[in-house]
Amino acid sequence: MLNRTFKATPDYLEPSVFKVGTGTGTPEVSDTDLGTAVIISGGAYIKDFISGYPILDETNLQATIRCFLNSLEANGNNLTEFGIFNEDGTPLMFSRAVHTAINKTSSVQIAYVEKDKL
Repeated sequence: MLNRTFKATPDYLEPSVFKVGTGTGTPEVSDTDLGTAVIISGGAYIKDFISGYPILDETNLQATIRCFLNSLEANGNNLTEFGIFNEDGTPLMFSRAVHTAINKTSSVQIAYVEKDKL
């Protein structure tokens, strides 16, 4: 984030995609990927944010990102982790969170909302 904010020519693309997975390890500053990413749809491990996100709230110094898995995506997995990435040649992870398992089936849709505040 600082690279993109303060450099005239940033070295990295902004975060624009997310991954989900089944890893349960505690997030660490040194993490570069999810513990165990799963295919979301059609062989892809990544999916774009919901259109129109992130929303930047400059008054409260907060960015809100929304991500959505529909009834056809990532089924058959007990999802326990979520991460935000950019789409550089070697994607960089912006954040990773571990949560209580959600048994993803065709009758379950999941919305992830991440708020980052300075």
